[in-house]
Amino acid sequence: MANRRQDDKPMYVRIAESIRRDIDAGRFQAGACLPGTRSMTLALGVSRTVVLMAYDQLESEGYLESRSGSGTYVCARRIDASTGGTPLDESVAAPGEPRLSRLARRAVLPAMPERNLPALDTGVIEGGLVDLAQPRVKSDPRSLKAWKQNLVALLRRRDTPDFPELQGAIELRKAVAGYLGVERAIEVDPDDILIVSGAQQARDLIARVLLDEDDGVGVEEPCHWSVRHTFEAIGARIVPCPVDSRGMDIDRHAAALDGVRLLNVSPSFQFPTGVVMPEDRRRALLHWACAHDAVLVEDDFDCEHRFGVRTAPSLWSLDRHGRVIHVSSFARSMFPALQLGYMLVPRQLRERFLAVKWLADRGSVSMQQHVLAACINSGQYLRDLRRIAHRLAPRHRALHAALHARLGDAMTVTDAVAGGSLFVHLPRLPRHATAAVLAEALARGVRIRSAECFHRTPPDHVTLVLSYAGVSEAALKRAGTRLAEACLAVGKKFAMSSPKRDRRIEPARV
Repeated sequence: MANRRQDDKPMYVRIAESIRRDIDAGRFQAGACLPGTRSMTLALGVSRTVVLMAYDQLESEGYLESRSGSGTYVCARRIDASTGGTPLDESVAAPGEPRLSRLARRAVLPAMPERNLPALDTGVIEGGLVDLAQPRVKSDPRSLKAWKQNLVALLRRRDTPDFPELQGAIELRKAVAGYLGVERAIEVDPDDILIVSGAQQARDLIARVLLDEDDGVGVEEPCHWSVRHTFEAIGARIVPCPVDSRGMDIDRHAAALDGVRLLNVSPSFQFPTGVVMPEDRRRALLHWACAHDAVLVEDDFDCEHRFGVRTAPSLWSLDRHGRVIHVSSFARSMFPALQLGYMLVPRQLRERFLAVKWLADRGSVSMQQHVLAACINSGQYLRDLRRIAHRLAPRHRALHAALHARLGDAMTVTDAVAGGSLFVHLPRLPRHATAAVLAEALARGVRIRSAECFHRTPPDHVTLVLSYAGVSEAALKRAGTRLAEACLAVGKKFAMSSPKRDRRIEPARV
């Protein structure tokens, strides 16, 4: 077996290993000149290219050195690759692990329990597995075709891609400004736009520019886990602000937010609830921010995918005093692999954000920025958004109807008007039944995720976030029925184990 493995190695590797053994054994002394490549070629009966490759390999490992016009010599002082140099005296105590910064100690990778769901043999399930756990946007073939065409056109115009601009390609910033003016009624100068590598980089920049340790930050409850995680990593003190059917109410939370430096809100599409904040609450937020010297971060996540509903004016467009930072991303609009987003930054903060961004990178990928600008200017981007929204509305209705037909008032769903997810409450199932619901649904061919990770303090009942954007209507109808049946089955088990419990999940009467 050993000989077989040896024969499988390329010839130049075998020659290099033979010479290496001779050097280690002392047969080739330090400073000795090795035979020339032509002599070695004749002696071994191989091509000169193979010998050259063997010598190059040993030179890269520090065994040999090539002297122009003289030959190839064994290195007089070779660093041992296995130890990285002369080993330390054994009497020196081994040091502990390197000391970490406070940021590194806080910045742990968040747990994502839905990624650890058990594998399932989908062959035994009719119709296969329907995955509602992972938010996916299926790219439109027309979008990908247009992207390829614009990429080819860009490469034909330029010999080499240019170095990325720190603030973002001016072509893309102009295109974004034009899009926002037409579609969102947001008047913005291209110089106020900062292109970033997605919404997460935007949040990290905001935290680094505006927050110190122990500063207060208000966040919606529930919200995406990455919002809390980013601000907690910087050492901020989180102030959760529960939302209702009209979003966040600043009058309700003003006392708790006293002294807070930053407030992160999603007025146009609150995730995961899907509610939209009305204009009166938006204006109240701005008045509060001005009065308390606070900054509002307007997270515009997924609001482009509206079901034919116009949102209220954005906080940025209502702001007259530079208290709003607007954040959005292109990833969910086109395809997730497009890690680009943008920020609208008040002019008095622009230089500070650029200075901090310079420490992290020298600009997001330039080539993608130019291609995206071409897609926006051609109208392709806007057409993509409208096609996605056109597909989402009937999928939302299909999933909701299938669940409601079996669960009835045992389920509550917020009235979302955008996005690609359904936020479901099951008030008659206690929170500790969550694992049973996920397992029962999986056994019936539906992969789902709990909404607990989006809460700082989870409710006392089961909550789910069902991502349906990349699933067909037919599959959603099938998944909704199966998920409802799973909830009914778990409800019966808990009712049997708790005979005094009088609130049970029962099938809806149709």
